[in-house]
Amino acid sequence: MKKDSKLFKILINLDIVIASIALVILVGCTFAGVIARYVVGKPFGWIEEIQAAFIVWVVFAAGGAAYRTGNHSAIEILYEIFPKPVRKIVSIFIGLVVTAVLGFLCYTSIGYLQLFMRTGRTTAVLNLPFTWIYMIVPVSCMLQIFNYFLVNVFGYEDEVEKLVEEDEDE
Repeated sequence: MKKDSKLFKILINLDIVIASIALVILVGCTFAGVIARYVVGKPFGWIEEIQAAFIVWVVFAAGGAAYRTGNHSAIEILYEIFPKPVRKIVSIFIGLVVTAVLGFLCYTSIGYLQLFMRTGRTTAVLNLPFTWIYMIVPVSCMLQIFNYFLVNVFGYEDEVEKLVEEDEDE
Protein backbone atom coordinates (compact mmCIF):
# COMPACT_ATOMS: atom_id res chain seq x y z
CA MET A 1 0.00 0.00 0.00
CA LYS A 2 1.42 3.38 -0.98
CA LYS A 3 2.14 5.75 1.86
CA ASP A 4 0.52 8.68 0.05
CA SER A 5 -2.64 6.81 -0.98
CA LYS A 6 -6.04 7.96 0.19
CA LEU A 7 -6.87 4.45 1.49
CA PHE A 8 -3.71 4.43 3.63
CA LYS A 9 -4.61 7.80 5.18
CA ILE A 10 -8.18 6.64 5.84
CA LEU A 11 -7.01 3.41 7.51
CA ILE A 12 -4.47 5.29 9.63
CA ASN A 13 -7.07 7.75 10.89
CA LEU A 14 -10.19 5.56 11.00
CA ASP A 15 -9.77 4.46 14.60
CA ILE A 16 -8.99 8.01 15.75
CA VAL A 17 -12.06 9.39 13.97
CA ILE A 18 -14.35 6.70 15.41
CA ALA A 19 -12.97 7.13 18.95
CA SER A 20 -13.19 10.93 18.71
CA ILE A 21 -16.80 10.90 17.55
CA ALA A 22 -17.73 8.41 20.28
CA LEU A 23 -15.94 10.51 22.91
CA VAL A 24 -17.70 13.71 21.81
CA ILE A 25 -21.08 11.95 22.00
CA LEU A 26 -20.18 10.45 25.41
CA VAL A 27 -19.13 13.82 26.85
CA GLY A 28 -22.14 15.59 25.32
CA CYS A 29 -24.61 13.05 26.71
CA THR A 30 -22.94 13.12 30.13
CA PHE A 31 -23.06 16.93 30.20
CA ALA A 32 -26.72 16.89 29.13
CA GLY A 33 -27.44 14.30 31.80
CA VAL A 34 -25.86 16.44 34.51
CA ILE A 35 -27.88 19.48 33.37
CA ALA A 36 -31.09 17.42 33.24
CA ARG A 37 -30.52 15.96 36.71
CA TYR A 38 -29.20 18.93 38.69
CA VAL A 39 -30.52 22.00 36.87
CA VAL A 40 -33.84 20.88 35.41
CA GLY A 41 -34.52 18.24 38.05
CA LYS A 42 -35.67 15.61 35.55
CA PRO A 43 -32.89 13.05 34.97
CA PHE A 44 -32.74 10.98 31.83
CA GLY A 45 -33.53 7.36 32.55
CA TRP A 46 -31.62 6.17 29.50
CA ILE A 47 -28.32 8.03 29.94
CA GLU A 48 -26.41 5.11 31.52
CA GLU A 49 -27.09 2.84 28.55
CA ILE A 50 -25.74 5.43 26.12
CA GLN A 51 -22.71 6.11 28.31
CA ALA A 52 -21.88 2.40 28.64
CA ALA A 53 -22.20 1.87 24.90
CA PHE A 54 -19.98 4.81 24.01
CA ILE A 55 -17.38 3.89 26.61
CA VAL A 56 -17.05 0.55 24.81
CA TRP A 57 -16.66 2.37 21.49
CA VAL A 58 -14.07 4.84 22.84
CA VAL A 59 -11.95 2.15 24.48
CA PHE A 60 -11.93 -0.28 21.57
CA ALA A 61 -11.69 2.30 18.81
CA ALA A 62 -8.77 4.06 20.48
CA GLY A 63 -6.84 0.81 21.05
CA GLY A 64 -5.25 0.76 17.60
CA ALA A 65 -4.29 4.42 17.75
CA ALA A 66 -2.80 3.99 21.22
CA TYR A 67 -0.71 1.09 20.00
CA ARG A 68 0.37 2.87 16.82
CA THR A 69 1.47 5.99 18.67
CA GLY A 70 3.21 4.05 21.46
CA ASN A 71 0.74 5.09 24.16
CA HIS A 72 -0.11 1.63 25.50
CA SER A 73 1.46 0.92 28.83
CA ALA A 74 4.39 -1.44 28.60
CA ILE A 75 6.89 -2.97 30.96
CA GLU A 76 10.13 -2.74 29.05
CA ILE A 77 12.65 -3.49 31.81
CA LEU A 78 12.94 -7.16 30.85
CA TYR A 79 13.08 -6.34 27.16
CA GLU A 80 15.83 -3.75 27.72
CA ILE A 81 18.18 -6.14 29.54
CA PHE A 82 18.46 -8.47 26.55
CA PRO A 83 21.12 -7.98 23.87
CA LYS A 84 19.91 -6.70 20.48
CA PRO A 85 19.70 -10.10 18.71
CA VAL A 86 17.61 -11.52 21.55
CA ARG A 87 15.38 -8.42 21.47
CA LYS A 88 14.47 -9.21 17.85
CA ILE A 89 13.40 -12.73 18.84
CA VAL A 90 11.45 -11.39 21.83
CA SER A 91 9.78 -8.79 19.57
CA ILE A 92 8.71 -11.51 17.16
CA PHE A 93 7.38 -13.61 20.04
CA ILE A 94 5.48 -10.60 21.46
CA GLY A 95 4.04 -9.88 18.01
CA LEU A 96 2.87 -13.46 17.62
CA VAL A 97 1.27 -13.47 21.06
CA VAL A 98 -0.43 -10.09 20.50
CA THR A 99 -1.69 -11.17 17.08
CA ALA A 100 -2.96 -14.49 18.46
CA VAL A 101 -4.76 -12.83 21.37
CA LEU A 102 -6.33 -10.16 19.16
CA GLY A 103 -7.27 -12.80 16.59
CA PHE A 104 -8.91 -14.90 19.30
CA LEU A 105 -10.75 -11.87 20.68
CA CYS A 106 -11.92 -10.99 17.17
CA TYR A 107 -13.13 -14.54 16.51
CA THR A 108 -14.87 -14.79 19.90
CA SER A 109 -16.50 -11.38 19.54
CA ILE A 110 -17.92 -12.37 16.16
CA GLY A 111 -19.48 -15.39 17.86
CA TYR A 112 -21.05 -13.13 20.47
CA LEU A 113 -22.33 -10.78 17.79
CA GLN A 114 -23.95 -13.73 16.00
CA LEU A 115 -25.53 -14.81 19.29
CA PHE A 116 -26.87 -11.29 19.88
CA MET A 117 -28.32 -11.25 16.35
CA ARG A 118 -29.96 -14.66 16.75
CA THR A 119 -31.48 -13.85 20.14
CA GLY A 120 -32.31 -10.22 19.40
CA ARG A 121 -30.87 -9.15 22.77
CA THR A 122 -31.33 -5.45 23.50
CA THR A 123 -30.73 -2.99 26.32
CA ALA A 124 -33.45 -2.59 28.94
CA VAL A 125 -34.54 1.02 28.47
CA LEU A 126 -33.75 2.09 24.89
CA ASN A 127 -33.91 -1.39 23.36
CA LEU A 128 -30.60 -0.81 21.60
CA PRO A 129 -29.38 -4.03 20.00
CA PHE A 130 -26.27 -5.32 21.74
CA THR A 131 -24.96 -6.01 18.24
CA TRP A 132 -24.65 -2.25 17.64
CA ILE A 133 -22.84 -1.74 20.93
CA TYR A 134 -20.27 -4.50 20.49
CA MET A 135 -19.71 -4.46 16.71
CA ILE A 136 -16.66 -2.24 17.31
CA VAL A 137 -14.77 -5.11 18.99
CA PRO A 138 -13.88 -7.20 15.90
CA VAL A 139 -13.26 -4.04 13.87
CA SER A 140 -10.91 -2.79 16.58
CA CYS A 141 -9.07 -6.11 16.78
CA MET A 142 -8.50 -6.10 13.02
CA LEU A 143 -7.32 -2.47 13.11
CA GLN A 144 -4.92 -3.25 15.97
CA ILE A 145 -3.46 -6.20 14.06
CA PHE A 146 -3.19 -3.95 10.99
CA ASN A 147 -1.38 -1.33 13.09
CA TYR A 148 1.00 -3.91 14.51
CA PHE A 149 2.06 -5.05 11.05
CA LEU A 150 2.12 -1.51 9.73
CA VAL A 151 4.54 -0.28 12.39
CA ASN A 152 6.58 -3.37 13.29
CA VAL A 153 6.66 -5.44 10.12
CA PHE A 154 6.41 -2.92 7.30
CA GLY A 155 8.28 -0.14 9.12
CA TYR A 156 5.74 2.62 8.58
CA GLU A 157 6.36 4.16 12.00
CA ASP A 158 7.90 7.38 10.62
CA GLU A 159 5.12 7.80 8.04
CA VAL A 160 2.47 7.27 10.71
CA GLU A 161 4.09 9.94 12.89
CA LYS A 162 4.19 12.37 9.94
CA LEU A 163 0.50 11.76 9.17
CA VAL A 164 -0.46 12.30 12.80
CA GLU A 165 1.60 15.51 12.91
CA GLU A 166 0.00 16.72 9.64
CA ASP A 167 -3.48 16.12 11.08
CA GLU A 168 -2.56 18.01 14.27
CA ASP A 169 -1.25 20.97 12.25
CA GLU A 170 -4.45 21.31 10.19
